[in-house]
Amino acid sequence: MDELILQPDESIILEPGEGIHAGEASLRIRFGEREPGPNMFDNAEQMLWSSMKQASGNQVAVYRRGSESRLVCVVPETARSDPFGYDERVLSTTSRLFKIGRSDLADWFPPEDGDTLEYNDGKGTKIYEVKLTGNAGGTFFQNVGSGMVMVRIHVTEYIE
Repeated sequence: MDELILQPDESIILEPGEGIHAGEASLRIRFGEREPGPNMFDNAEQMLWSSMKQASGNQVAVYRRGSESRLVCVVPETARSDPFGYDERVLSTTSRLFKIGRSDLADWFPPEDGDTLEYNDGKGTKIYEVKLTGNAGGTFFQNVGSGMVMVRIHVTEYIE
């Protein structure tokens, strides 16, 4: 059996048409052990993030910045729809929050204006724009916990 071992803060980016497949032997892909950090809460947060991803079905989304994109693990929070009237029509916005592993964003951290998240919720694929969180300082993310393992982004979709 061959093994591909990813370190805890490591990811693989495949370009369109690329793939991973087993050769003549079985291929096992796994994460290496995380070394104990200086703070036990950092390790606990990493375990929480791993558990949340697994509990939500290891969902992924495409994070885009300009013409570049990368696959990120996401934990979606419950969507909230807010209808409103405009020009004798009823429109609505759907606000969503997604937790994302900070290491998945890597050199694209922090999220920026114009970034988008393409997510398939089982009913179809939607493209959401990353929005300001409302935090002081005008950030496009919120830290979840103190270990800098995961962040929460706010995205909105307008529906007519």
